[in-house]
Amino acid sequence: MKSFRSFKAGHPARAGFTVIEICIALVIMSLISVNVVMVTRTGANAVRTEAFKESLEDDLNLTLDRIKLALMASSATSLEGVNIAPLGSNEISYSISLGLGAGGALVDSDPEKIEWTGIGADAGRVVWTQNPELAEERSVVWSNWVPRVHDGEIDANINDDNGNGLNDENGLAFTLVEDEGKDTEVYIHLTIERTDPNGRQVPKQRQVNITCRN
Repeated sequence: MKSFRSFKAGHPARAGFTVIEICIALVIMSLISVNVVMVTRTGANAVRTEAFKESLEDDLNLTLDRIKLALMASSATSLEGVNIAPLGSNEISYSISLGLGAGGALVDSDPEKIEWTGIGADAGRVVWTQNPELAEERSVVWSNWVPRVHDGEIDANINDDNGNGLNDENGLAFTLVEDEGKDTEVYIHLTIERTDPNGRQVPKQRQVNITCRN
């Protein structure tokens, strides 16, 4: 029986790949791998960025809600330390109206204060204090991410740089609005600023107003 070899006329069968073919294949595989890594990394960064934005928004809303709830229950006649625009105050003192006592007089709670306090060259925090400067004083930090100046403001130039009607306001600022015959209103200006996953400082700011009990 004759044995046969697989070949074309004048060209014997070739086994394996040439060096050039292997190099081309490696280059293609490397490009595919790089693209896969880039897509994966981009997707992961997008997830981290979105989570950061939600966390920043939550920090802002939670801090504002705490301030609003405290001041909405306060007595307008008890407000101290807060200025009228264009001057903003970085603190406000107040008492909560508890109602009428046995003799028919209004009864207020222990004094409370909400303030911005610095913790570095440009950073600060929001602190709530009950019975400030008294033996029974107790304090709670409501936020650690409040910058020295409100978003868009330039420190100590006596101008309204961000167009909100205040000059040189802190990251937390209060202003009082008193109109005869109307309820007393307090405007709250708050900036929360944190470092995002890319190492950049990102501010988020909001302004709200609340009406105090007269």
